[in-house]
Amino acid sequence: MSGKLEGEKIFHSAPEFCRGIACLCTISCVNSLGSIVLMSFSRYVSICHHNLYNKIFKKSTCFGMCFCLYMIGLMSIPLNFVGIGDHSFNRKSLECIWDRLATYYYTVFFTVIFVWTPLLVTAIFYVTIFLKFRGSSKRIANATSHAQQKRPLYLAKTLFLIYTAFALCWIPYAILQVADHDDSFPLEIHVIITTFAHLHPSFNWLVLYHTNSLFRNAFNKLVHLDRCFFIFSKTNRQIRDDSVISTVVSHK
Repeated sequence: MSGKLEGEKIFHSAPEFCRGIACLCTISCVNSLGSIVLMSFSRYVSICHHNLYNKIFKKSTCFGMCFCLYMIGLMSIPLNFVGIGDHSFNRKSLECIWDRLATYYYTVFFTVIFVWTPLLVTAIFYVTIFLKFRGSSKRIANATSHAQQKRPLYLAKTLFLIYTAFALCWIPYAILQVADHDDSFPLEIHVIITTFAHLHPSFNWLVLYHTNSLFRNAFNKLVHLDRCFFIFSKTNRQIRDDSVISTVVSHK
């Protein structure tokens, strides 16, 4: 925020501080995008291979997955010391961030591996989940209630909402980084698109709150959001993730 308001001058006396912030930003972005993939993988295993869920997602393996995400983020930093990429203050996005102009092929590599790949993998998991659930629902359509027959539509809306929030935040950013290779795009475009991309983690909790009953109930115990706003109350939100899983698991 200080960088956007004051510009680069506030870092003139401490350029390494700016570089440190930029490195932390890169690590955080890699972890954020990787977490989206792991969450989609978790949903995929839970719904499509429910009997394997507890075997895969144990405390030790979950810790290992998180640790790997941090290591992947950290591994992108030492490349700067051998002349590949850099981290500095970006005069277009007005923040300390990885230098997209330092090494263009690295910029392309970075966006493909850390943005487009998570987008594609997440899409594959969510499409597979929906197809699996829709197939199970069709087999039991004649024996279910009207409410149960509406579950595929609910699941489609849920997955669409999660993925849309992810895609809308990051696709413009990925395109901008590669397209503006000569740094000719207006400052306003960079500021808006980069800020919007970095806001995704701020949106993500709200998407989870809206679509995941376990997360919502645990969050309400801590913050009591359901007492403050009617739209977040239990009576107004009767979504049950377990019903989605049980429908698929019980009718394989």
